[in-house]
Amino acid sequence: MLPLLQARIASIWSILAEFVVEVAIPRVDYHAFKLKVILANGSTLRISEQYYRDTLEQYAYYWLDVNNCLLIGWDNAPHHPHLPSFPHHKHVGSQDNRQPSEETTPEEILSAIRARLLDQ
Repeated sequence: MLPLLQARIASIWSILAEFVVEVAIPRVDYHAFKLKVILANGSTLRISEQYYRDTLEQYAYYWLDVNNCLLIGWDNAPHHPHLPSFPHHKHVGSQDNRQPSEETTPEEILSAIRARLLDQ
């Protein structure tokens, strides 16, 4: 798990470098980890990844504003089969606002966050 965790932290710093204040590691176990990325504007990115034999099986990337309100949350939980990007989807502004997601990899999600931060 350690190489996968190190690679993810490296990709966060690579893509979001100028916006990252801190990357905290609340949990690591044999097949999963959770990260909390604190951004310079006060927002946070909560990351959860689960692996099976070094393959990313499940992910959740939830970007919260300074008041811990959801900005956008991406995940691949298979509970919205009606969406064209199933199982990948995003929650925009609230858990109830589910939308298809063009971003289906952690790097694409981080890049989408970067683009939104650059627009602020």
